[in-house]
Amino acid sequence: MALSRRLTSARFPYLPLQVDVGRRTHAVEALLDTGFDGDVALPPELIAADHPPDRYLPCQLADGSDVLPPIYRGVVRVGDMATFPIVVVALGDEPLVGPGVADRFTIILDHGQQLIVEP
Repeated sequence: MALSRRLTSARFPYLPLQVDVGRRTHAVEALLDTGFDGDVALPPELIAADHPPDRYLPCQLADGSDVLPPIYRGVVRVGDMATFPIVVVALGDEPLVGPGVADRFTIILDHGQQLIVEP
């Protein structure tokens, strides 16, 4: 019988992640944002100033404004289920997780009380 791994977050609708960018590891609770079409967004102050961006990416925000934030190659870990490469955009004031990560899992939004992630 196979064991079912599952990650449950009681802080709805946030997903705990471990994000590696450069030599730094960030343990964050990222808002599951269905309007963000990337992998992970982190506030710029979380990313080391001595780590140059891999490039800049033109983006349009929800309010229609255009920005050119730095992006970084990184690695994300979701609980003990998976570790995989991602693109991290340095933008905003709150960590966000988008479909680049979320689409790899089954995510259950349980009555606005908890977020459940399964492989």
